[in-house]
This record gives sequence, structure tokens and C-alpha cells, in this order.
Amino acid sequence: MDHYHRKRARSPKEGGIILAYKYRGKRRDAKRPQKKTYVPKKKRLNLRKIEEFKFEMSDVLEDLDPTLLGTIKGSIIAKADRIDINAAMDFILEKEKEELLTSDQVKRLGRILNHYSFYR
Repeated sequence: MDHYHRKRARSPKEGGIILAYKYRGKRRDAKRPQKKTYVPKKKRLNLRKIEEFKFEMSDVLEDLDPTLLGTIKGSIIAKADRIDINAAMDFILEKEKEELLTSDQVKRLGRILNHYSFYR
């Protein structure tokens, strides 16, 4: 009688009488497995190797202005980690158009991003 609920005429302290049993089991729909929704995997930054990535990125961007260095590195890491590698590359190409990065730096950053990323 796990899923049965007793209905009483009066409270149990007053010596209530059981009038009926009501079934309170699970609905049949609950037994069906729900369909899983899968999010497509994207190529993102491997956070287990984040220190090596930062070191190599600092090596590439060493001749950049120190006031801009932190913001550009932070933006690249954030976009590569949270969105995907393509968003980080778009950001890098945008900085190349603003003439903050050279074409050689862009190529090297692209290689580093591809090396330190995987699908997740």
C-alpha cells in the first residue's frame, strides 16, 4: 500500500474511520524516458593547459603596448573559452584591422589557438 492514501471521516485522534482508499501512484507518462537535447560541440580552449597558452600568447604579444596587452589577452581567452575559437579569431582579425597586431602575430596566434583547443 505504498501509493495509497487513506481518507478519514474524522481526525485520527477522534477515532476516525477509514472511508476509502485513493491511489496516488505515478502517472504513466512519467515512465517514458524523456528525450535528451544535445548541444552541438564547439571547438573551445582547453582549460587544463591554460598556463601554457598564456605563456605562448605572451611570447607572441611581447612587443605590444603594455596598457593594451592585458585587455587583448583577456578578451582572447574569454572568447576562446566561453564562445569558441572562431569568435576569438574574429576578435584577433578585428585588432589586425585596427593595426594593433601584425599579420605575423595573427598567424602565430591562430596556430596557438588551434593547438590549445578541443571540442567540448
